[in-house]
Amino acid sequence: MSHGDSIPLHISSQSDIDEIENLIHASVQSGPATVLPARPPSPPRASIPRDLSRIVSNLKLVVFPNPFREDPGKALRDWDLWGPFFFIVFLGLTLSWSASVKKSEVFAVAFALLAAGAVILTLNVLLLGGHIIFFQSLSLLGYCLFPLDVGALICLMKDNVILKIVVVCITLAWSSWAAYPFMSMAVNPRRKALALYPVFLMYVSVGFLIIAID
Repeated sequence: MSHGDSIPLHISSQSDIDEIENLIHASVQSGPATVLPARPPSPPRASIPRDLSRIVSNLKLVVFPNPFREDPGKALRDWDLWGPFFFIVFLGLTLSWSASVKKSEVFAVAFALLAAGAVILTLNVLLLGGHIIFFQSLSLLGYCLFPLDVGALICLMKDNVILKIVVVCITLAWSSWAAYPFMSMAVNPRRKALALYPVFLMYVSVGFLIIAID
């Protein structure tokens, strides 16, 4: 086929281009009414202060537990895993420093105990007709572990059995009382004691580890 017999392409191409431009023009006119602009992801520097603020806010609810506050289930809704992760790691490190042998095993037991406690707490609340997810349970147990972290640190500095028993009893009651407002929002008020029972048993196990490890 010679150059003079070639088929011109500019006519059909121009019509396609016109059709595409019309579609773009129509979408631009109707877009702002129906499509929301994509939200850019927040930079890490902006998310760190927000996460720290949430950790401090949730920790205040544990340090100053009050079941009669206006919104006792706030920390259960605004759960996070940074605070619990720090408190669980801190407990594991404190217990491993207290142990004279098998330090790594003690650290692993602390982690396994909290993970098993979160699973049991989640299943228990669901069986009682409540509403909770595994990560909420892990967040609850981790934050309410803070008093026992303080107790473990005191027992690390003062190696006295009587002192350990007294400190563990006080911090155990503190942790259990801190968990009470959160559990009261997760289940029916008539079943709060049943929901809190496995939490209390888990903290008793942690207290036993604090006293027993030497």
